[in-house]
Amino acid sequence: MISVYYELLPDMPYIPLLYPNLGVQKSSTIMFLNKAFENLKEPMVNIVDTPEEADYILLPHNYSSLTSQKSYSIAQGELAKKHGKQLIIFWHGDGDAPVADENAIVFRTSQYRSALQKNEVMMPAYAEDLLEGELQLRNKHAGKPVIGFCGWADYKNLKNHIGTVIKNSLIEASSIVGIRREARIKGITYRMKAIKHLQQSTAIDPNFIIRSSYSGHTSTIKTDPEQTRREYIDNLLGSDYALIIKGDGNYSYRFYEALSLGRIPVLLDTECVLPLEDVIDYSRFIVRVPYWDIYHLDRIVEDHYASISDEEFVAMQKRGREAFEKYLRVDSFFGHMVENVL
Repeated sequence: MISVYYELLPDMPYIPLLYPNLGVQKSSTIMFLNKAFENLKEPMVNIVDTPEEADYILLPHNYSSLTSQKSYSIAQGELAKKHGKQLIIFWHGDGDAPVADENAIVFRTSQYRSALQKNEVMMPAYAEDLLEGELQLRNKHAGKPVIGFCGWADYKNLKNHIGTVIKNSLIEASSIVGIRREARIKGITYRMKAIKHLQQSTAIDPNFIIRSSYSGHTSTIKTDPEQTRREYIDNLLGSDYALIIKGDGNYSYRFYEALSLGRIPVLLDTECVLPLEDVIDYSRFIVRVPYWDIYHLDRIVEDHYASISDEEFVAMQKRGREAFEKYLRVDSFFGHMVENVL
């Protein structure tokens, strides 16, 4: 177990890595998040009283929450350097800008492969383990493969529509001068394109529930939370494949939630860097489709479904669940991190 030293800011949430030591802090605004930490029961780190005793200096707050506390962040980095330690940073959220501290180890959810820094380590989203009881495996069936999606894939309003178009235009303009940045086009745009394409396809059966707002936050959800969550889970369970496309950040809660239920993700790969790619062979349980092949999604899934045996189809579901449980669930990732990464 590694030893860490940290200096907490008052009245500010601390990172889940410290939950077993300091107690769980429940979110009242981010929907469905609290259950993600149910398996965090044993301490992952040893907290020490002085920097000299520590293996690392730990930034105890999520990096994205410290935008108004830059002097604090800088001071923690200087403290680490003073004592010859590395600073551990967690950045759970949509941001992908580099952290200006080469002495830091940055665990983050969102990044693009072309921008990945040497000191960055990709981490899974704090996703809930949706499995209740036994794993519900699907067998191959006659007919077309079913692709499921339940979530935000429509503009909230005219302002959202215009803002999305403007941002995408700026991204596309920067690509014209020789810098390929199409992967950074907003996730909702890729979702809408993929869903329209799949709805018109004769190669697959779409199983879609389209929402015009984000259902993961109390300020944006427009339906009953329990009903919304039940529809989401039933949609995953009722599909052979789960369509996975990024949100505003280059990652997806849905990816991990699908794996927790043993569903096969069809990941639209927008320069995605998945956690522990040197340990996990994702090709054994996901279908990865480059973003420039978005209009071939249906045929790629059709070909995949036709090419694998009944046994392999079931085995992929089992492998996905096993990878989630062993490496990608919050407690599992933290455990692997402190034992093998740091």
